[in-house]
Amino acid sequence: MADGTRGEGPGVQDWLDGLDASVRREVEELSALVGTADPGLEQAMKWGRLTFTVLGDWHHWLCGIAVTKKGSKLVFHKGALLEDPQRILTGTGRYVREVAAGAALRHGEETVGLVRAAIAHQTDMLD
Repeated sequence: MADGTRGEGPGVQDWLDGLDASVRREVEELSALVGTADPGLEQAMKWGRLTFTVLGDWHHWLCGIAVTKKGSKLVFHKGALLEDPQRILTGTGRYVREVAAGAALRHGEETVGLVRAAIAHQTDMLD
């Protein structure tokens, strides 16, 4: 993948190769966008999705790209802790929030800002 992330962990290429061409293109664009947020981002296949973290801290992963029958989306592990003035995040769970890939790509600057905020809040917890 041509993005700013370090490494491509085991299984990433196989996962990409198994995607429909149009979905793969969207996933690669989204991965590239995420990769611009920080040069220290690492990516690997975790929990059935392309997942991103920094400093090898997979317990406190930042975000991941999930593909479902409805399309692809960027899922933020601790999205509830992130400020989202553009209101592109959806979800009501205790921590997880997500944004559809199309919306994330249309709001690229905001998406990169969310990834950077996720890095800043990587080990934070809700009270």
